[in-house]
Amino acid sequence: MAITGNKGEWSEIYTLFKLLGDGVVYAGDGNMQKINNLFYPILKVIRQEQDLYEYSPNQGGNRMVIIEENGTEIMRISMNDFVVQARQLLRDIKKASAAAFPLPNTERFMASIKCSTLKARSVDKTDIRIIIHDLRTGMAPLLGFSIK
Repeated sequence: MAITGNKGEWSEIYTLFKLLGDGVVYAGDGNMQKINNLFYPILKVIRQEQDLYEYSPNQGGNRMVIIEENGTEIMRISMNDFVVQARQLLRDIKKASAAAFPLPNTERFMASIKCSTLKARSVDKTDIRIIIHDLRTGMAPLLGFSIK
């Protein structure tokens, strides 16, 4: 059965792909403009579906995303694959005209990375949970974000 979603729901998957492809979260100013020279490396993106999945972008020379299921590594995928998928998904979201629509190519990639739903289960109001490395303080906080 195909996954269908509206632009907002597909945007959550786009955000997941974009973050894993970039491997960083950029800071923004008071006008929500990206501050290019201020960013936080992503240590993990945590997604709770039926099982707990952790996606860890590796900034090293191999630029891979390490995917763990319940603490056990299950695969490695090139960060560039996430970049390519994010770009295509953004194009598809922008050109969609229906209220809800399927995106079979995105759905296939989602399945390959153990992502089976558009919205991860959440115990609070966050859409995505990320552990970043704050280079200034050396801390690695778990942050929750709402995607709009």
